[in-house]
Amino acid sequence: MRACWIAVCWLGICTAGCTTTRIVGLPTRDTLVRDQLVIYSDFNLPRHHRLVEELVARLQDVSNRLRLPVSYEPIHVYLFESADRYQKFLTSRYPDFTNRRAFFVETDTRLTVFAYWGDRVAEDLRHELTHGYLHTMVPHLPLWVDEGLAEFFEVPRGRNGLNRPHRDLLLEENSHGTWHPNMVQLEQLSSAGDMTQLDYAESWAWMHFMLETTPARRDLLQNHLARLRMTGKAPPLSSELQRLEPRVEQRLLEHLNHLARP
Repeated sequence: MRACWIAVCWLGICTAGCTTTRIVGLPTRDTLVRDQLVIYSDFNLPRHHRLVEELVARLQDVSNRLRLPVSYEPIHVYLFESADRYQKFLTSRYPDFTNRRAFFVETDTRLTVFAYWGDRVAEDLRHELTHGYLHTMVPHLPLWVDEGLAEFFEVPRGRNGLNRPHRDLLLEENSHGTWHPNMVQLEQLSSAGDMTQLDYAESWAWMHFMLETTPARRDLLQNHLARLRMTGKAPPLSSELQRLEPRVEQRLLEHLNHLARP
């Protein structure tokens, strides 16, 4: 299961003049502010909890790896103590997302993450807050790049972004002839709801390929993001990468096989 982000209007949730902290069912017992993170929870979360420290540090990781300036626009995180309370909230407010362990919402004025304190909360929050951090730095990211980077940065520190389940899925499907790299197809995606598990995995693979192989590929991605940040538009990444390496799909497969070696 992959977490996701959605851009919505708060229609039916808020009325003019109110704030999201007044929505019935949201955790508001405890509020923790760390840098740009504003974390609301229905349990006591220590200010220097190791997960909080990791999430705060992840902002600098994203900024450094992508060569993007840090923005300190607040990101509001609503953290439920139990899956049951979280599911009840989703059922009443986001019925189309009841199968999501966590998700990110962007409106014109607010960036928000919803999640619950479960066994995979660290992975979920790393993923969703990567979306939040990215959207404060580059407001007009293509969907597949946004998801690919979130899949890259959801991996714990020290693993160089290696998402093993994605690697294994892609290699298995390729061995059966049911998947081959196709960045152009990813660039046509406009809704997270249309993305398959293979789309998420391939999006991760391209980001890992560009960030973890050669300086030229990394520079290309960083320059692409910088242009998007400055102007809101850029040529498709597929065309830029093809000019750099005409047989880039084969290079990606070679990279995935290299990652599978002992």
